[in-house]
Amino acid sequence: MGLRFVVLLLLLPLPQFGAVTLSQQYPPGVDAASQLRFGIGARALGMGSAFTAVTPGPEAVYWNPASLAGIPLSVGGMYTEPFGGGEELGYRVQFVGLAGSYEALGYGVGWFNSHVSDIPLTGDGGTFDYDSSVFFLSLALEEEKEGLSISVGGSLKVYREAMLEGRALGFGYDIGVLVDLGGVRLSYCSQDVGMTRYRWEGTGQEPVVFVPWIHRFGISAAFLEGMVSASIDLVWEPRELVPLSPRFGIEISPVEWVSIRGGVRLDPFADGYHTVFTLGLGVSPWERFRLDYAFLINPLPASDISTSTHVFSVEFEF
Repeated sequence: MGLRFVVLLLLLPLPQFGAVTLSQQYPPGVDAASQLRFGIGARALGMGSAFTAVTPGPEAVYWNPASLAGIPLSVGGMYTEPFGGGEELGYRVQFVGLAGSYEALGYGVGWFNSHVSDIPLTGDGGTFDYDSSVFFLSLALEEEKEGLSISVGGSLKVYREAMLEGRALGFGYDIGVLVDLGGVRLSYCSQDVGMTRYRWEGTGQEPVVFVPWIHRFGISAAFLEGMVSASIDLVWEPRELVPLSPRFGIEISPVEWVSIRGGVRLDPFADGYHTVFTLGLGVSPWERFRLDYAFLINPLPASDISTSTHVFSVEFEF
């Protein structure tokens, strides 16, 4: 019961439910959709979420819409139960997406969902569920000149949340840039440009929700004819007491159909950085089919809890 409350406080910084935030620069209601913060996809999470400049699949709608240009038509999905999941918690996160390109145009759609079930109600002993979805619609354009490729892209996002009698609906957008120099890729993604705002209805107080404006800068490089690739991300969230979050990832493919991954993520909390180590494995038993797995430990800043998370992804390329 206690763990459900801790997770709800992290997911829902809404004043009528008694949640708290670490930052004092914005009113209650900031940090909406915080479950999206660490990213989408087992491959990305296994590399410490240092993925803004890495060649993606359908999860490009989140990491950098500019990277959709030039990728083959593919579908994929992710499933995880953060913080260990299980009966006690009832918390699951999932993603389904489709992406592809036609000549210089890249496109993608995606659905990200988080759901917490059987949250105890104070007073009458009942329970309720919390459900949050983000829908992505993304486009990208690419231009090549003398071995240099520059892509720009954007994602329109629709936020939908529901809990008890309350409902919330909002719209935000991301923009991204990717420069491919051959063996090195440079990227920038601006998430929820200008800060996304929307309002809950049917909750009594009907507060305005704020999704923070986040800037991600990434670089990736391939070595040894592509057998090894490394990536670095710097995530800047100006409103935080500790505004910079460095992330580091590496992927090694000793044989064509196996990839081994590792990463380090430095998450900023009020008391400084918390280090998260990540591991990942990808196998491709068939040329156009890949299974990915990631393992990481999630520290919860509002408690002493630190639990394991297993992430599973699948991707099929047409």
